[in-house]
Amino acid sequence: MKKDVAYPEEFERYWAEHKARLLREDAEYREAVDSYKMSSGSDWLLFGIPVVAGIVSMQYIPISHEILRWCASIGLTIILFALCVYVKSLTNPHRSIEEIESDVKKKNYEHFVLK
Repeated sequence: MKKDVAYPEEFERYWAEHKARLLREDAEYREAVDSYKMSSGSDWLLFGIPVVAGIVSMQYIPISHEILRWCASIGLTIILFALCVYVKSLTNPHRSIEEIESDVKKKNYEHFVLK
């Protein structure tokens, strides 16, 4: 992971004001952000697994107290959801959003200096 370059204060103010617009205008950034959306059946299946596992686990968790069983089921659902998000990020063919954002900032800094 590369370190951010120290940019002048006036560019940092410019970046803070226009960051959202500049990132929206970059095609690679938009594609990377869109790749995290649920767009296929496998995505729905991947994120449905924690919900189904949480519901099914309610019947099989060997805890006699109802509230503790609910808490255990919710904990299992959260852990499985985090695991599914991790799997989705591994299957993402794009560079990380942080890397793309850093490159967009660098390109805009070069453009800012040429103004």
